[in-house]
Amino acid sequence: MHYILGVRHHGPGSARSVLNALEQLQPDCILIEGPPDANDRIAQLSHAEIEPPIALLINTPVQKDERPRAIFYPFAEFSPEWQALQFALKHQIHTEFMDLACQHRFALEKQAEEVRQALEAEQQTDSEEEKSEDEHVDETLADAASDESAANNESIDEDEEDAFEISDEERKFLQYRHDPIALLAHQAGYQDSERFWEHLVEQQPHAGDMFQSINEAMAEIRDYLNSLNPNTELDDDQLIEQYREASMRKIIRQAQKQGFERIVVICGAWHAPVLVDLKTSLKDDNQLLKGLPKTKIESAWIAWTHGRLHRDSGYGAGIQAVGWYAHLWKHYQQALAGKVDAEKISIDWLSQFANALREAGHDASSAQIIDATQLIQSLLQLRERRIPDLDDLTEAIRSVLHHGYDLPEPIMNQMLLAEKLGHLPEDYSELPIQQDFLKQCKSLRLKLEAVHRGVELDLRQPFDLSKSQFFHRVNLLGLAWAELQNYSSGRGNYKENWQLSWQPESSLYLNEMSLWGYTIADAAASYIQDKIEHSDDLSTVAKYIEQILLAGLDRSLPVALQRLQSLSTLHQDPDVLLATLTPLVTALRYGSVRQFSEHELFQIIQQLSIRLMLSLPQYCQSINDDMAKQTAQQLNSLYLLLQRLDNATLNQYWQDLILKLLQQTYMNGYLHGSVTKLAKQQQLLDLDEIEHYLSQALSVGQTVDYSAGWFEGFISDQALLLLHEDNLWNLVNAWLGDLPEEQFINILPILRRSTSDFSPSESAKIAEKAASGVTVHIAQLPHQFNLERGYNTLLNLRNLLHPQLACVDGAEKADLKEGSDVTN
Repeated sequence: MHYILGVRHHGPGSARSVLNALEQLQPDCILIEGPPDANDRIAQLSHAEIEPPIALLINTPVQKDERPRAIFYPFAEFSPEWQALQFALKHQIHTEFMDLACQHRFALEKQAEEVRQALEAEQQTDSEEEKSEDEHVDETLADAASDESAANNESIDEDEEDAFEISDEERKFLQYRHDPIALLAHQAGYQDSERFWEHLVEQQPHAGDMFQSINEAMAEIRDYLNSLNPNTELDDDQLIEQYREASMRKIIRQAQKQGFERIVVICGAWHAPVLVDLKTSLKDDNQLLKGLPKTKIESAWIAWTHGRLHRDSGYGAGIQAVGWYAHLWKHYQQALAGKVDAEKISIDWLSQFANALREAGHDASSAQIIDATQLIQSLLQLRERRIPDLDDLTEAIRSVLHHGYDLPEPIMNQMLLAEKLGHLPEDYSELPIQQDFLKQCKSLRLKLEAVHRGVELDLRQPFDLSKSQFFHRVNLLGLAWAELQNYSSGRGNYKENWQLSWQPESSLYLNEMSLWGYTIADAAASYIQDKIEHSDDLSTVAKYIEQILLAGLDRSLPVALQRLQSLSTLHQDPDVLLATLTPLVTALRYGSVRQFSEHELFQIIQQLSIRLMLSLPQYCQSINDDMAKQTAQQLNSLYLLLQRLDNATLNQYWQDLILKLLQQTYMNGYLHGSVTKLAKQQQLLDLDEIEHYLSQALSVGQTVDYSAGWFEGFISDQALLLLHEDNLWNLVNAWLGDLPEEQFINILPILRRSTSDFSPSESAKIAEKAASGVTVHIAQLPHQFNLERGYNTLLNLRNLLHPQLACVDGAEKADLKEGSDVTN
């Protein structure tokens, strides 16, 4: 005989009812909804170090030509399936998983995808052929036929509209197909199916009658939905469901043939009704499951998180409040004689919420907790329920602890999620790359945690440097675990800040990366070398080189540099060359802390820099305003890069480039002004030469647009030059004064943009100078200076620098105030 226990995956009330039923039934065999391919993994759950949540990972073997197919079967402490497995292991009861084997499921899914792709390709081919035929149709015949078919088209359109209209039955079927419990919930007056199920099932203490009622209710729902479904043809999901349920019945029959007499079947409530009658469906099941395709599969236990239970659907269950379910399960375990202390459930939850509010800086007193508890008890009496649900508690918290205001979302998320990462023994990681990963985590004292945790590294310390290289290697493999928070391009920066957060799917991704090597270092090196060899983008290869240096993968550097060298000969575009130089120059700063040779890398940087500077003069001729601004920005970026390199040869090439650009004709005004500013900043031009270029740019022979562009390119960040140099001021003043009113109005936006980066004080002084109509020297501006404080400062400096000298007397002090030298 077999007993069907229909449950809600990861429901604490269902878990409690399952345990009660198992105690009453005392089965000799337990069948649990899950992949039968992984039956050999059940015995591993007896290990004392296992701590849920965990998940059973089933996947196809890793291959280079396609990503593996995978499915996760998660288990939380409050999952009925987990409690049943623990009960079976404790009492040494024969236990198996019961479902469509994943070796068949993956193969069927692949077949369905191939059929779908073939149909899409066929449809595309047909549409292209029809289009080609239509192009050869005689236009005259088409015009003649168009009038005749107009009326027919209207009737066809009406027929098509009628065909696409959805009946009430179809609408109901689509509405309740993916949430059948909502059908019962709406009939019972509930808007939320989750709340309905929690009140009706999860909070009920009795096992036997409840499971029988669930089976009957689900049978009615299935019959009703089948009557609404107008389509006799099954879609992919419905077809897989048929295979699954047929496999479940087959496994139950096999257990009966093996001589088990008290078989308990634990499955999702939706499947329960179709697992009762095993005889009627025997022939159809055997026919359906005959000759199913197969594929190779692998299985392993991996750590899971509450966060994934919250986000996922299906076996993940899409639990909206994992923290609440964990809270309920803790109190269900503490129940005496099956009686749950509802008041203690409220008090503990309210206390946790009050602590979270206090930590966030909100008020939450003990008196408020008492008031909120009394309010909840009153609500339960009014609503005729024994145990509060999450909505009851949230209402009380909002009303009493938060004075009627909406609760802070971060605190709500913290409480509802109650993030937790499960734990598995290290020897459960079977792939070499997984073992190497865990070994390095252990040696570097790193914990795999779901919560976000910050790590600050000092790269001058060998231990922290090893951590940094490990993080960068993991990132190279694409593993979403460690995220670099700060990134500085300055030389001598020895700090790195990382944010760590382990997600369960990272285990599967780590399995995929085993294709590239048995260790993290080997896999990262092989993976990045493959990407470099297949990349034709120069700047991308340069970024890979930077990542290689960060990860300390020295053996991959020659391959990357050789690829960069071969690609660089094909590119002359300044955009590409500059995008390539930026990560390479940045990478040089790692030599001080990461112990790699800079010589070969610097040679490539030097070659690319020289090639870039030699190509720029021709590139800068006859370009429009947008390109001129982009080129000016590129020149400034190149200047900053060369400053960081501080190489005499490259500096000379740079100076030659600037001087050549200054002499170049047919250059955009903005770009020429920007080049003049760069030359002035590097002291390549004296003041007379700057006046010459300014006078030339603002002369009558130039167009107003050219002059305005030149002025914008030159004067940005140069307010003090205008204030201090009267000759430059007079040239600009004369140019603006001679402009016709219409032209002056036209260039006002450019003038406004040119001076927008001046500080308020600089703008005020320029306005004062312009309003006065005379030259105002900055040195003549009034100032406030405290002679007494100045004297004390100088005296303190004298005593620090010359402590052997005696303090000055009163006469010396008087002389000092009048400006005498105190430095002796």
